[in-house]
Amino acid sequence: MLRIARTRLMTQRVFESSTVRSITTLPQTINQIKTENKHILGTQDASPVTINGWIKSVQKLKNVAFLNISDGNCAQGVMAVLQPDQVTSDLTTGACVSVKGNLVSSQGKKQGLELQAESVKVTGTVDEYPIQKKFHKQEFLRTLPALRWRTSVNSSTLRYRSFCMAQMTNFFAENDFVQTNPPLLTSSDCEGAGEVFKVAGGGKGDKFFGDKPAYLTVSTQLHLEVLAAAVGRVWTFTPAFRAENSDTNRHLSEFWMAEAEISFIDDLEPLMDLAEGMVKSCLAPLMEEGNKARNDLLDARRSAEQKEELLDRWDMANCDFPRLTYKQAIKILNLQHLKEPFAHRPDYEVGLRSEHEKWLATEYFISPVFVTDYPKEQKPFYMKQSPHDSQTVACFDLLMPHIGEVIGGSVREDNYDTLLKNIETTGMDKSALEWYLELRKQGSTPHGGFGMGFERLISYATGIENIRDVTAFPRWVDNCSC
Repeated sequence: MLRIARTRLMTQRVFESSTVRSITTLPQTINQIKTENKHILGTQDASPVTINGWIKSVQKLKNVAFLNISDGNCAQGVMAVLQPDQVTSDLTTGACVSVKGNLVSSQGKKQGLELQAESVKVTGTVDEYPIQKKFHKQEFLRTLPALRWRTSVNSSTLRYRSFCMAQMTNFFAENDFVQTNPPLLTSSDCEGAGEVFKVAGGGKGDKFFGDKPAYLTVSTQLHLEVLAAAVGRVWTFTPAFRAENSDTNRHLSEFWMAEAEISFIDDLEPLMDLAEGMVKSCLAPLMEEGNKARNDLLDARRSAEQKEELLDRWDMANCDFPRLTYKQAIKILNLQHLKEPFAHRPDYEVGLRSEHEKWLATEYFISPVFVTDYPKEQKPFYMKQSPHDSQTVACFDLLMPHIGEVIGGSVREDNYDTLLKNIETTGMDKSALEWYLELRKQGSTPHGGFGMGFERLISYATGIENIRDVTAFPRWVDNCSC
């Protein structure tokens, strides 16, 4: 027994030490090196380091050369100073290098720290690099799907996406939510709009799953409702797929959604509070001086004007989000239409157009705004009737300045007979939703939830208007490039 115990202890120690080693022996990022050596600033001290990264720009003078090196981990790279005999023809923009030398306090005003190179190794050469130091428009960068993320602005967008994912995970954990993994393959169309991708597989084609058709999910909501009926509060962060024939800067065929479902609520207010808290978990840190995500996004912008535009956007969300009904929104819009006509007249029956949503948030409220209680004809079958109006449903859309709708949510219909009637009224296939209906016979409870288009939030925070430029490999109608 003693021998077994010793063996287990040794195994545990080996496992623990190897786990630590696998992390601490990774090559340090430029950000880690800068942070570890910030005490050098303003001194004569030097620290031996190795910098790995890609050359962003090269400046060759008579007696010295400068390489701006970035590893993509932060917006600001490191300037490496080379002597003439260290400069070779393969040190070009885009090349990957490993530079050893001494990190010192720079004599320049903007660099902070610079690397006095002792040896330079080119680990990846470049034949012809299409991205130069000059500014490139996103339309051009979209033609370079394998390289577009090496620019300062685009790489900062990737890092901010990562930051938001971590923030949302922490936010939901702090509010006792269970993160779940609902399926991406489904037998039903959650929204009932018919804009789904049908799945076929192998030699069996569309019969791969039997007689029932299978689709890529447009939303995981229905499955989340099942899980919320088991553990109370659930959320997920997953891709969604919609076969919308929309070639606009607000639509993608594949996009990411943060969705949540909560049991034991029968009111929009706590739902909107939760949605607002989730959004602010991503945006509020950008208002904090010295915050890493804030500095990263600002450092990636070239001009003071671009930086100011970002700060203005973030400040718009630094408030309690106003709330008004759809009827009130239509009234406000019609008054504005009399003064300065929209391209489309606001119409209660037709619904809010994109221009109306943007105007309400950007011009009228100058902040994100919740619009509640839409006409039931405009919304999906699963939404519950508003308690004060039989013609509307207890739902909300969160509209963001410059963007429009970012989040949609509602109290869900929890009564079997009412839900069945809604399904039949909309002409949906009842058989595909039997499993969802049956949930109302097995200890049904009042509940609600929402879904957020993640790319739209990122678009708002980064000031990048087209959501094709805030996701790594965008797919939209007639385009799936790699």
